[in-house]
Amino acid sequence: MQPFTSLLLSLPLLAIFNLTLISATSRFLTETNSTQLDFIKASCETTRYPDLCFETLSPFSNAIQTSPTELVNAALMVSLKGVKAASKAVKVLSKGAVLSGGAVSDCLENMSDSVDEMKKSMVAMKDLDGPDFKEKMGDVKTWVSAALTDEDTCMDGFEENGDVKMKETIRGYIVNVAELTSIALALISNIYST
Repeated sequence: MQPFTSLLLSLPLLAIFNLTLISATSRFLTETNSTQLDFIKASCETTRYPDLCFETLSPFSNAIQTSPTELVNAALMVSLKGVKAASKAVKVLSKGAVLSGGAVSDCLENMSDSVDEMKKSMVAMKDLDGPDFKEKMGDVKTWVSAALTDEDTCMDGFEENGDVKMKETIRGYIVNVAELTSIALALISNIYST
């Protein structure tokens, strides 16, 4: 009977130990997540759109941790998804619309170029090791800058076209993508300048 009584007496202690362990683990995870979110927030403050930056990148805090490279990877991924979605929206919205001067086809071509440049950047980010780190980051910076230029050029094509509501809707998509790309470029510049 002694071992059974001893076991019964130790159960509350075991429960307290487990609760303490769970509490400590939870606190550690909260502090870790807080550190990750603080890192993302501080990094986003260096961009032109800090709120948008934090809003779009904080969901990736577990992957990012406190790595500037992973932060850039997440920003590039978000921007690439945005470019693809905007391009698709432009195609859908422009069907049957009266927009003169080939603005839609020019915009779609620019968006396609932007997608290509973002993809090249993402591939290059996977191979940054070695003595040519600065050169590789320079290439990434150039490609993302070119993607931003393509997006701006796409918007310019709608400056003087007919359907005002259509033009503003399309420009809204492109502006959002350009802001996301600008965020990625700022975060890349942070790494490049260190």
